[in-house]
Amino acid sequence: MSLWYVYQNQAFDVTTLLGGVVLPLVFGSAVLLVARERIALFAFLAYFWSLIDDAPVNFDSVLTWPEVTRAHPAGPHIFMEVLLHVLTIVFLCLALREALKGTSFTKERVFNVSLLTAAAFVLSYAQNLPLDALRTIVEQDWYQLDLAEHLASIILLYIAVRLAMRPSGAGPRTSPGSSSFRRIIINAVPTRRIRR
Repeated sequence: MSLWYVYQNQAFDVTTLLGGVVLPLVFGSAVLLVARERIALFAFLAYFWSLIDDAPVNFDSVLTWPEVTRAHPAGPHIFMEVLLHVLTIVFLCLALREALKGTSFTKERVFNVSLLTAAAFVLSYAQNLPLDALRTIVEQDWYQLDLAEHLASIILLYIAVRLAMRPSGAGPRTSPGSSSFRRIIINAVPTRRIRR
């Protein structure tokens, strides 16, 4: 909602800062803190920075607002890009650390969770990839790309978190000869018995 407001009113001033950054950050964090959902809080904080990085908020250019910069001056833009990417990585790691509490670490589990989380991170910033096809979409229809990349990224992070939270005594639910990717997906799906 706040991103749509910023998209409609691209002033890149205090209203953009309040409507596109401060209010959603405070509101979302408060709701998840009250609900005591630490994994969801860290995931929200990770994705928040990747959502406001580029259009419509263009927080990567906050140091040069109201001008949105890409190349000149490059210093402030690069600094903010690096800072936002680091914040995303830190909060993704905190979400996984929270999910891994109380479980045993195996090499396979750590590798699979790390791989899924790395893919989720790359997808969350897919519009920054230097591919000509993506550049065209970003310039014309940034909203659809932003939605698709973040949805795919959230799905991968969800699978990583579920896999990390899997109890240590729960072995794989597939046959030993099944594919590695299939085992990851099947083992990430929660298993609950339905009471009748």
